[in-house]
Amino acid sequence: MIHELHEAFARLADELSQLQLELLRQRPAHWLPLSAQEQLISDSLTVLTGLITDLWYEDGQDGRETRSRHGLVMITADIAEHVRRINQCKDAFKQAVLKARAELSEVEWREEYGRLGQPDGLRESLHFAGLSRVHLRQCYRHLPLLEHRPVKVGFSWYVNGRSIRKLSVAQAEQALLALGEDKPHIQVQLQKLHQLPAHTPLAQIQTLAPVVRANMVFADDAPQPRKAMNVPLPLFIVDTGAGLPAFNEIDLLPPPGRTRRERSDQKIASEVFLPSLRIHLYR
Repeated sequence: MIHELHEAFARLADELSQLQLELLRQRPAHWLPLSAQEQLISDSLTVLTGLITDLWYEDGQDGRETRSRHGLVMITADIAEHVRRINQCKDAFKQAVLKARAELSEVEWREEYGRLGQPDGLRESLHFAGLSRVHLRQCYRHLPLLEHRPVKVGFSWYVNGRSIRKLSVAQAEQALLALGEDKPHIQVQLQKLHQLPAHTPLAQIQTLAPVVRANMVFADDAPQPRKAMNVPLPLFIVDTGAGLPAFNEIDLLPPPGRTRRERSDQKIASEVFLPSLRIHLYR
């Protein structure tokens, strides 16, 4: 199982490295917005290929933060097949991680996690010095791929999104216990949870980080006229010879202080527990 974990990561890193080299060799038509500093020290294709091969935390980086950038890349059918293969490697690595976490103790998992991607000779100098660590979320996220070229791509920031996961009382209890039964605030939440009937529907709500969404319009003869998808990474499009689709440019950072008005028909009641899990009651 440990061997599978390290092999899955090695395959993913190798496939991404090969894709990087091929893109730099072919230099396909593309667009990637750059910061002022990036414009001074690099070019867009170098930044783009560095982004898609970036599997590591930076010093001081928040564990919930991922480095993202929208953009467009026109690719050949061979490159498209390579992208599909990479996304399969990402899924295989994620399954290997889930299996390892289920079968290893927390101490054993942390040790193996720290060794991911580190040659034996560098393990002491990098892992135990805390200078390099694999970023699982950046490993898992797929390279967005379109088989059909859109006529137009409209980029926009999607802010204040939420992830809602339905839970039973028993599932909520297990999640709280996993955070530490001995902690006082967990005890308070468990006491409130135990006052609820076992059939009470609950929801765990997580506020999502802002993400760029691509709203695409296709030709009249396309399988679907419109499509929308989140694009934390550049959008790879199979090239038909027509070049880049029409697109708009947006700021590199999400708009500050933008909020969405709460709907009057909100179906989730006020928060009834402390914010460790942000568990809510359904009305």
